[in-house]
Amino acid sequence: MGLKAFDNTWYCDKCGERIKDEDYFIYCPKCGNVLKNDWYQMALQSIEKCLGNFSKSICDDCGEEFDENYNFCPLCSNELKKDGIMKRVEKDNSIIAEWNGEEVCVFDKEIFLSSPHFSGTAVTDCFEWKDYLDSKLESDFMKIDSKAPQRLSFKETYSIFILKASGEIVRGIIKFLPEFNKENFNYEPYKAEMIDVLKIREDLYVMVAVDNVVY
Repeated sequence: MGLKAFDNTWYCDKCGERIKDEDYFIYCPKCGNVLKNDWYQMALQSIEKCLGNFSKSICDDCGEEFDENYNFCPLCSNELKKDGIMKRVEKDNSIIAEWNGEEVCVFDKEIFLSSPHFSGTAVTDCFEWKDYLDSKLESDFMKIDSKAPQRLSFKETYSIFILKASGEIVRGIIKFLPEFNKENFNYEPYKAEMIDVLKIREDLYVMVAVDNVVY
């Protein structure tokens, strides 16, 4: 069974205008309201929910962290400060989040249309795997007595998990490499694995365990 066909029709929930196959239209040409698509909205809500799981409430007085749903400190009654990686949904319906201490756009119409079926999941994968990837990048380079490179940007991380669009799904990160050749690829412990090697930068590659996506 194949994937359900994506209907690239966008609508304005203010005036009812419907626009089809205009990938660069962000706003309604009739009233100026942002255009929406049901698939896009579902992906956006899923990403918002995922990023919300990384939020926390902090008491500046006690220094304690609590569940994001807490508004006041249960220890001293002070109002809690909200802290999280999810920053805001912009006017154009894009999502801005924190990545490596900076605010970046992690989801918008362009990202969505690059892979309507999988882009939303790829974005959430980026955040769910981030801490592990940061740690593994450092440890893999430490094993070869090399200085760890700069942490992966959001776009670099996204390029790993959007493999689903090409028929593969990442199920494990084997190791990061400063260079790639056939000797790396045929490394004995991984001969039984279905693997792929992705170029991240000129001096950074990542070997991943993959499965074929069954549609």
